[in-house]
Amino acid sequence: MKIMKKKLVALMLAGMCAAPSFAQAATPYVSAYTGLAFPGNSTTTVAGITVNDACTFKTAVPFGGSVGLKSDCYRIEAALGYVVAHVDKAKEDGTNLTSVTGYKLSVFSYMANAYYDVAIKDSSITPYVMGGIGGATLKPKDNNFTGQSKSVFAWQLGTGIGIKATDDIVVDLGYRYFKPGAYKDGEDKATSSSSNILLGLRYNF
Repeated sequence: MKIMKKKLVALMLAGMCAAPSFAQAATPYVSAYTGLAFPGNSTTTVAGITVNDACTFKTAVPFGGSVGLKSDCYRIEAALGYVVAHVDKAKEDGTNLTSVTGYKLSVFSYMANAYYDVAIKDSSITPYVMGGIGGATLKPKDNNFTGQSKSVFAWQLGTGIGIKATDDIVVDLGYRYFKPGAYKDGEDKATSSSSNILLGLRYNF
């Protein structure tokens, strides 16, 4: 059964492998994560007027997963993520932040990530650095209005540690800075980003 699962995951990942030699030498894996997202303040431009820190967000809970390949100290993966960020305060008069309710932004991300694992001899802990590019679908909503979904370019950078729990299971604790492109509606636009503390599990086949 384990050999069959390994072959199945390898077939799923074949399309994302740019180098056949890497794929042949690699071990497939799947992972899942959750954690805390700390969205940055949003800057908006409406009718040609730009308002910095136009709104602040509450802490959110992201979650997602990936399928990937690991070879020596390198990993590549295809990952999906989702988070809903609720607005905490907004400058509805353009100057002063006041508490608001019912405003939120959902973000669905689809990324290609690359990792470099820093091996430490005779240690169960492996630090890593990572980066990713891809896209995100943004959708704003309030109590009376649902905005149109917009797909934008997105990138991320991060670091963390993998803690080997068993021969096949790794506990992952990491940080990600995630930056999607601006949400645009005609000449109007809004930008933001997020810092994420993530806890995940990775299963090597």
